[in-house]
Amino acid sequence: MGRMRIVRTATATLALTLAAAGCAGDDAGAGGPAEPSGQHGVHFETGRPAASADTPVRVRLKGLAPRAKVRITAQAKDRHGARWAADVSRTADSKGTVELGDKDSTRLLGSMLPTGGRAEKLIGSGKAFSYHPGPPGQQRSYTLRLSATALSGKDKGERVARRDLVRQWLVDGATHRELTVAKDKVAGDLYLPPKGGDKKAPVLVFGGSEGGNAGTYTAALLASHGHPALSLCYFRCGKDSGRPNGIDSIDLDYFTLAGKLLREQEGADPDRLAVMGNSRGSEAAQLLGQRRPSVFRDVIAYAPSSKVNGPYLSGTTAWTDHGEPVPTGPVPLNHVRGTVLAVAGGNDKMWGSAASAKDMARHGAKTLVYPDAGHHVNWFPLGQPGQEGGRDGAVTSTSQADQAARADSWPKVLRLLEG
Repeated sequence: MGRMRIVRTATATLALTLAAAGCAGDDAGAGGPAEPSGQHGVHFETGRPAASADTPVRVRLKGLAPRAKVRITAQAKDRHGARWAADVSRTADSKGTVELGDKDSTRLLGSMLPTGGRAEKLIGSGKAFSYHPGPPGQQRSYTLRLSATALSGKDKGERVARRDLVRQWLVDGATHRELTVAKDKVAGDLYLPPKGGDKKAPVLVFGGSEGGNAGTYTAALLASHGHPALSLCYFRCGKDSGRPNGIDSIDLDYFTLAGKLLREQEGADPDRLAVMGNSRGSEAAQLLGQRRPSVFRDVIAYAPSSKVNGPYLSGTTAWTDHGEPVPTGPVPLNHVRGTVLAVAGGNDKMWGSAASAKDMARHGAKTLVYPDAGHHVNWFPLGQPGQEGGRDGAVTSTSQADQAARADSWPKVLRLLEG
């Protein structure tokens, strides 16, 4: 397989899914008549009427006076109804146009911070946090509001343009079903693409030591790209789930059962099942590729460890195989049927994921290593997952590099799944 390459940080493009829904109220997400322009003909232009949440779309503000100064704000509500926002201030060109470049786009969407009462507590905690709208199974899309406020001229201080943009997790025709241990023997969310397309690689997605159903947004986007996907919860799944509260004797058979269920779904090519694990979940992903090659083909390991570590929170072993403890130590990759791709940050303070990626490359893995990025290089670009909390509401350069790493690696992951 060989080494893919070590890449420098690239800057993300504004990944907006757009509908020209209007803006009747002041709350982001309100409906209303379409608003193609603002005051005095000032208006936002967006290149595409609709797309999935990871699709890049350019945004322009037109109709301003030449060299006018303006502040552009993006805001949205999270699953708790709290507002998040970011803004940039720019000067129009000689034609009265502001075009948001890559850096502006990253800052607007990738650096949204909470506002109001929760902001100080969340930002001041020093812990990683992230913007989460409602889960895709309940809310297929969310609304991002763009607004422009004049900073010069006779309209100084006034909002001169506004537009709501819809970011879709699930395209039309894609479906969701919640899975439970009681009914399905596994816990998680199953997302299927619209019917009638070609059979594509199904993808089993799961997170790391955060527990819960961490991969649900990613699985929804994969379904929108045509891949049947299952976001699996393997621990901390709720008090009635029957699953453990830590990474304690998690059997590979549980993941295998989920993979076999996924392979049977309509639109799935059963011979191309991929597994995608983040952080501690990267250990399980590699073990599945190595020990279950008849079930799983490709392995995508984000912020990986190249070895099996001990249990998390409590217990005697992290993983078991048919009930037998999997020993700690290096994970061999010589039985993996497909490609192993490791995505890592060179500034990972959680653990040495870049060194692990280098170790994995010695065993044939392809690698994408982003020198300035940290631990949150996983999954799709912009907005989710984590921010690295900084003082005085700052978002650290590591967080910005994480956003850029996701923007660069996500298209490559999709190409791998298409292969």
